[in-house]
Amino acid sequence: MQRIQKVSTYLIWVFNFLLIAYPLFIAAQWFLIDWEPFKSLVREGFIFTLIAAPEGIVNLADVAFTPFTKMVWLAGDFIGFAPLFLGLLILKKLFINYKSRIIFSLQNAEKYKYIGGLFLIDAFLTGPLSHMLAILAVTLSNPPGHRYITLSFGTPNVEAIFCGILILCISWIMAEGYKLQEEQSLTI
Repeated sequence: MQRIQKVSTYLIWVFNFLLIAYPLFIAAQWFLIDWEPFKSLVREGFIFTLIAAPEGIVNLADVAFTPFTKMVWLAGDFIGFAPLFLGLLILKKLFINYKSRIIFSLQNAEKYKYIGGLFLIDAFLTGPLSHMLAILAVTLSNPPGHRYITLSFGTPNVEAIFCGILILCISWIMAEGYKLQEEQSLTI
């Protein structure tokens, strides 16, 4: 039990760090996108991945971003980040419970249920919406008739659906296990 508490303490620190660092990283990359040393990292693929637009592959270092297109992309990034952010908050609460020696409880089963739901929300809503805003931001500087809004659904979405269903099943099993444990504790 002490190992669980020790690992939980470390993971809580990691989650706290990620809850602060990741949003700052997302915002900082958009403030630095016009800076030439940063653009060279983007051109090499160190910061951003290439975007598959309907007209072909787009490297973000070659896109002329306006303040509006930066805001569209930033909004898309934060929409795509929302399930991860909420998931980190839930995981932090889950590991606080583990640190407090609350392992098999209805609270923890509900937290797993929320995490599974976040996977499904990411697969069906925030992932496609984030990708759609990325394509829009990249093509907004194109002439009229060559701007795109695409809604895509692919392998990453199927993977997220699979993980979400798997975690929902785990939450259901944990809730049933908790009920059995409660029945046994009441039996004399």
